[in-house]
Amino acid sequence: MKNFKKQFKSFVDKYLNNYNFVYLTTDLRGFIKTFPDIHPDEICDFIINTFIKKKITVIIPTYSYSNKGKFIIESTQSNLSYFTKWFLTKKIERSEHPIFSVASRGPKSKIVMNIGKSAFGYDSIFERLLKNKTSIFHLGRPFNYGNTITHYIEQSVGASYRHNKNISTSVYKKKKLIGKNYSIFARNSNLKDKKYITNSKKIDLILKKKKLITQIGNEKKLTNITHLDFKKIYHVMCNSFYNDNKIFIN
Repeated sequence: MKNFKKQFKSFVDKYLNNYNFVYLTTDLRGFIKTFPDIHPDEICDFIINTFIKKKITVIIPTYSYSNKGKFIIESTQSNLSYFTKWFLTKKIERSEHPIFSVASRGPKSKIVMNIGKSAFGYDSIFERLLKNKTSIFHLGRPFNYGNTITHYIEQSVGASYRHNKNISTSVYKKKKLIGKNYSIFARNSNLKDKKYITNSKKIDLILKKKKLITQIGNEKKLTNITHLDFKKIYHVMCNSFYNDNKIFIN
């Protein structure tokens, strides 16, 4: 555990000075295999505390994909990573979007509250994070495996293979109905061909070539610790789409 703590803290201290937010994507399997003496909860706790000590607010996806029925902010579970499930047991704030909710902890955790109804459009969490000093941070999951910010880029540039789709889910908080008519930027239902499936390998290569992916560890062993500056990659990803409108798909 000592080696992991030293590597992680050194990386954060070196590359995340002056950042206000971290959008954190995780897969702990590689670290658990490499450091078998570490309990997953200990990793999660150390990571969150490292960020908070630097006054960085952590944002974690807590997607539930609740496309019908009820989404209850306090109790609807997520089927994402171990880290996500652990995070939801802590004192956090959680956004209202029934499909793509996120949770936050830190000095500016209120950023996820009263979010826009479009998952990737006006006043979405991604639009809010783009206006701030934000790190797109991957732990144990290489960026080329994908990140939901891609859909935010696709909506920003108007990708024709996706469209706005309304969701019928009702959102509840403290037993009160607080919203309906949320939306996502969904892949067109008539595009069944595999070539329209999201693929981040091409944009990953471009970002690496431009030295916009800062990373230590081993991607193949899922022990990577990865940082990308959101504003910098946003502009490169948008321009890459304008040069090749299939950059984010097979």
